[in-house]
Amino acid sequence: MMMTALARVVILAALVAGVLAGLLPLAGLYAAALLLGTGQVLSQTTRMSVVQMVVPRNRMESAFAKLTASDTVANEFVGPPLGGVLAASGSAVALGAGGIGYAVAVLALVIMTGGYRSAHGRVPSAAGSSLRGEIWEGVKYVWEERVLRMLLLAAGVAGACWAAWNAVIVVYAVAPGPLGLTRSAFGLLMGALGVGGVVGAFAAPLLSRWLGRRVVLVGSMACYALLLGTPAVSSSPGLIAATTMVGGVGSGAWNVAYSSLRALVVPDEMMGRYSGASRLASWGSMPLGAALAGATAELGGVRGVFWAGGIVCSAALMMTLRVVLSRKFHEIDALTKTPDSSASESVR
Repeated sequence: MMMTALARVVILAALVAGVLAGLLPLAGLYAAALLLGTGQVLSQTTRMSVVQMVVPRNRMESAFAKLTASDTVANEFVGPPLGGVLAASGSAVALGAGGIGYAVAVLALVIMTGGYRSAHGRVPSAAGSSLRGEIWEGVKYVWEERVLRMLLLAAGVAGACWAAWNAVIVVYAVAPGPLGLTRSAFGLLMGALGVGGVVGAFAAPLLSRWLGRRVVLVGSMACYALLLGTPAVSSSPGLIAATTMVGGVGSGAWNVAYSSLRALVVPDEMMGRYSGASRLASWGSMPLGAALAGATAELGGVRGVFWAGGIVCSAALMMTLRVVLSRKFHEIDALTKTPDSSASESVR
């Protein structure tokens, strides 16, 4: 995490130098964006492994609630407007501020004492000790852990549907689209999504204690389906805004419930590889969903995207319901509630 943050400081410093010297080609900007995105994947995947090393089992959901909420606030509320203000002062200022932010992250990581290595040692690898072998172990583990595999598949489907919604919602919402919103009103609509995400993240641990994790997971997926399907049948700005916030609540609650479940189930020595496979499935489905949304809108109109998304997301909801009602999920969920037991020893 320290090395990826430091690498991003160097990348942004190079961009600032290029801007000031007037020697920053568009290809260089694309390359920097690719490297920054790669660093983000490495950092976020590693963070999943670190969380369960520093957080007690009984506070796992609370920890992921704070992480999810902070990510949502930073990405939805702080980052975009701050980026706009800084960009108005010049590209070099905006890029330099990003570099300073990563430098602060490096400092924060430096003062975190500890080694942060697996407490259980290295997993014996039948596939060998190569990077390719370890990646294969991660993919194999995801496939064999049936409950998490099906939940991950449902999340991937929902992620593709959300990307489809996000790809066309501006055409649907902003005038002359059916909702007839102004640009500023559309900004408020998207802000409702972020507000819902923060609410859902903070509410998830409490809801899990009151209603159970299975109810939170099913309810979260139902919120996704509502977000996707409502624009297919209604052009009411108020209703769309309400379901957009509900969709944000579902997103925040799902991230907390699912992340805490896998942190309690997956052994820490496998978490990095599992997180990598998980991130590939969930984030990798988003470009596909956006591309399919464009094709669907071209052939059947924007509302066709919402109809298709609502139907597909409803199928993901049924998949989630089937998983959480299974005996395997009950066994894993029971183990995660037992402080002295290891949920990672669940029967696959």
